[in-house]
Amino acid sequence: MTPEQGSQSIKQVTGPTETIRESDKIQLVLAYLGILALIPLLTVKDSPYVQWHAKNGLVLGVGGGIALSIVTTILGFIPFIGLLGCLLWPAFIALNFFAMYKALKGERWRVPGVTDIAEKL
Repeated sequence: MTPEQGSQSIKQVTGPTETIRESDKIQLVLAYLGILALIPLLTVKDSPYVQWHAKNGLVLGVGGGIALSIVTTILGFIPFIGLLGCLLWPAFIALNFFAMYKALKGERWRVPGVTDIAEKL
């Protein structure tokens, strides 16, 4: 198989994007700032899109933050491996910013485990 044939078989898969109202953009940013996700969750009732992201952001920000705190505390007791815990926090922040970026583009990005819990709320 030539490189040209290999690149033809890989296709970009994208889901449908939703239109975002100007008034919802700040709510989507708040949705991925930890406990501040409660603001769009409790105030925006007319947009299922914002509600979905608020629930997702609440589970990701608060639940993920608590889980990451526990993991880094446990790793902190192990010499040299504890330093890896310091790298997990920037990755967690990057994950939140990426989810925020996807929300502002009009996409529902499913984070495995997090979205499953958020949909039960």
